Amino acid sequence: MRSTSLVYVVLLAAGLAACDKVQSTVPPSEAEKRTIDERIQSYFKKVANVPANVTLKVVDLTAAELPGTLKANLEATSGTNTQKVPLLVSRDGRYFIQGQLIDLTVDPFKAAMEKINLKDQPVRGNPDATVTIVEYSDFQCPFCSRAYTTLESQVLKEYGDRVRLVYKNFPLSNIHPWAESAALATACARKQSPAGFWKLYDFFFQNQQALTPENLKEKASGVIKDAGLDVGAFETCFDSKAALDLVKADEAEANALGVRSTPTFFINGRKLDGALPYENFKTAIDQALGGGA
Repeated sequence: MRSTSLVYVVLLAAGLAACDKVQSTVPPSEAEKRTIDERIQSYFKKVANVPANVTLKVVDLTAAELPGTLKANLEATSGTNTQKVPLLVSRDGRYFIQGQLIDLTVDPFKAAMEKINLKDQPVRGNPDATVTIVEYSDFQCPFCSRAYTTLESQVLKEYGDRVRLVYKNFPLSNIHPWAESAALATACARKQSPAGFWKLYDFFFQNQQALTPENLKEKASGVIKDAGLDVGAFETCFDSKAALDLVKADEAEANALGVRSTPTFFINGRKLDGALPYENFKTAIDQALGGGA
């Protein structure tokens, strides 16, 4: 009898585990979505002193890897500015954690690189380098300009063919009035030539103080002309914002990686925040070259 009971308990536990596993893959129902959205909105409006012009909404609600939970983003929108905060929510809408569910069996560096699109991106340095430096940056950001100097004068010179740089646009339009226009200009140049992209990249960071929303197009067109590219095609692309989708793709990618400020770097997946001194880059790159990333 004791043996039979033990077998029953084991089978019951296995059955419950299987049910949990199945449940964890089931998408939330519309009723669950409504309950969670209402409760989270109500909670944040009570505790966060949300301004009247900010709209809250729970989005991207899907089944999480942890049984009985859902993952989502709390989207805060004010005008054209949107920010997303990751959440983990119980399916009954009773509990939530602000943050992401982390799988400790997954290499975080590899997971980060898998979210980064490197196909057909302009590359500075050796395309086949062992170490990839991905930068999410803003051409009007003074800290980004400082990081640009560190990269160009020290990092790329010191490591040569062992590293490559991939730049991604992440303009902070709410505080930098010409940042998105500069990002758009580089995206338009990229459509014609990677060399044109890097010409504008250098120009914007080297002439940050001389640029304004009013003169940016004219100055960028001059750089495009000097690079031997088609100025008319560039200006048509710029005026129609035909390449803005490339900028938005970079921004969406940055948000998926948890980028919240500029500059932010990923060195073979290792995240570095801010205009850091050369020594910080050196440590991360040396670890990557030694197989530590």
